[in-house]
Amino acid sequence: MLRRATSRDGSAVAAIYAPFVEHGTTSFESVAPDAAEMTRRIERTVETHPWLVDEDEHGRITGYAYATAFRGRDAYRFAAETSVYVAPDAQGRGIGADLSIALLAALRASGYRTAIAVITLPNDPSVRMHESIGYREIGRIPGVGWKAGRWIDVGYWHLALEDGKPPETA
Repeated sequence: MLRRATSRDGSAVAAIYAPFVEHGTTSFESVAPDAAEMTRRIERTVETHPWLVDEDEHGRITGYAYATAFRGRDAYRFAAETSVYVAPDAQGRGIGADLSIALLAALRASGYRTAIAVITLPNDPSVRMHESIGYREIGRIPGVGWKAGRWIDVGYWHLALEDGKPPETA
């Protein structure tokens, strides 16, 4: 079951995210944020951007997806950067795609025009999932991050959400 995240999801979200920080290169963070920090992130983000969780039949959070501002300048205000994480034991069931599709729908409903996914490379499962729902690669930055004793590339994937008409209040 997909639903909007609330501050009470901070602990579960932190638990899902920690292995990606501590044992991989998917996240460029070096220290996994604790439950209190993830709660703060959810609370700050939901004011302007959607944050969703997937809850299984037992009430366990198995994944989450959220959007944040893409860059800080005003002209970027209709673009959002998207992220999705699924618990290792829940991967391969389509949860990431379901979360991402719902996130894109929420962004559309909120008037966003562009979704951008930043993916550390190599990461074939993430690339396949993003491309399966319509994202297309638009560029790469080689060796931009240092983690796990090596330089890591990132790629940018883009998805148009709207038809490009300027908003009435822009």
